[in-house]
Amino acid sequence: MLVPLLAVVASALVWVWVYRSTVGHPLDPMALTLYYLALQLLARPLTFALGLDTPFPSELFADRPTGSLVVTGQAVVVLWLLALWAGARLLPVLVGPTTLLFPRVRAALGPRTLLLVTVALTLVAFAVTVSLWARYGGPAGLIEAAKVDRDVSVRRALRSVPLLATLFGVAALFSAPRGALLQRSTALACVVANGYLSWTWGARDVAVVSVVALLAGSLVFGETGRRAEGNWLRDRRWRWQLLLVPVLALVVAFSLRAARDSVLWGELAPSIGGDQSTVRMVAVATNLTFYDSLLLLLDDWPEEQDFRGGADFIDGTVAAAPTVLAGEQEPFLSPAAQLARTYLDRNNGFPATAVGDWYVNLGLLGVAVGGALSGLVARAGQVALHRFRRDPLVWGFSLILMVRVFPGGVWATSSAKWVAIGVPLIAVGLLINLVARRDDDEDAGPPPPARPPGRHRVGARPTAPAR
Repeated sequence: MLVPLLAVVASALVWVWVYRSTVGHPLDPMALTLYYLALQLLARPLTFALGLDTPFPSELFADRPTGSLVVTGQAVVVLWLLALWAGARLLPVLVGPTTLLFPRVRAALGPRTLLLVTVALTLVAFAVTVSLWARYGGPAGLIEAAKVDRDVSVRRALRSVPLLATLFGVAALFSAPRGALLQRSTALACVVANGYLSWTWGARDVAVVSVVALLAGSLVFGETGRRAEGNWLRDRRWRWQLLLVPVLALVVAFSLRAARDSVLWGELAPSIGGDQSTVRMVAVATNLTFYDSLLLLLDDWPEEQDFRGGADFIDGTVAAAPTVLAGEQEPFLSPAAQLARTYLDRNNGFPATAVGDWYVNLGLLGVAVGGALSGLVARAGQVALHRFRRDPLVWGFSLILMVRVFPGGVWATSSAKWVAIGVPLIAVGLLINLVARRDDDEDAGPPPPARPPGRHRVGARPTAPAR
């Protein structure tokens, strides 16, 4: 497996080059995009190259040459990374219009206001969840209806309530004065409560995002972040705490999956239980097998299946329109759901990352176009959300948009997720701008464009733009 290992190393070097030439702060939107890609498209193939695991599900890869597939997969990953760099660096004229996808919060709410909003949204989330418990027979019945029967109908707007409550709770926690123990405890309790409420809906994302928001947020607003200001990656404690974030996030994701399986079946599901290796159990339980799906696409398209010509992105955009505007529509079948039906004859998803969505629609040309579009979106996020280092609420907005709406790039489902998550965040941002006092530092403007490779040093204090 030497050649696959060299392919993974080569793609990792390209990742580092892109990181150094596009990232301004180790937790800005571009950095979040690249971390996600590293987790899905570098760490996973590394386990194959080192012989620690094999692609999942095993029966679909029994007659496929894993080594050559990994080499092909990493070539496509490199293409995506280079296109991502091009979109972030070579399309400055399009950055301004693209920032409209993100909330532009120009004012900061006070700690008490943030806490009041957190408590109010948590009460709404609790009321909605209790009504669902009553309809489906308690938390266990709701989990079964959501994950087994897939029979839970909740209005799109209500699904965003626990997430919004969590974001405001994190902001309230970091904004509260150091001695305000009651405020901090209340905010943290609301964050935990919303994670649990969302988990009973069959979703783990709110709980996992909460862990990331709190741990990574402490690197911005906590004592460690203040001490390392301007020298983030050169501060040993800061670096180690940053590396701890994905580890604890994976632990929480695995624990919640195990708890859900125990509620549904009294034991772990066969895919993560039995004689599975630890690496396989963690990968499957934490949804780190998207690269495996990508390998299937690269092996079967276009020889055995036809490219879809962009239909998934068109249908996904149309499906994102509210029913009051577009009327009743046929349910949108995402590429992940189509793959699950094609290969596994099941109704849940089988995602292949944003790279897979573009490849299955337009081939390698789609990978290049999708990568460039994703780089443009990430760069627009850097500009629109540049206040994340001063405002904990903007930090929460940045995190949720880059890991839920645009994780690793633009997916065929990103339009629908943007309507469900992005639009409410934009509305909240506009309301804050109307009622709160404008931040004096807003006049400093967005961060300057990333410097060319070789001159850029991540972690250095950014140069203030000329006034």
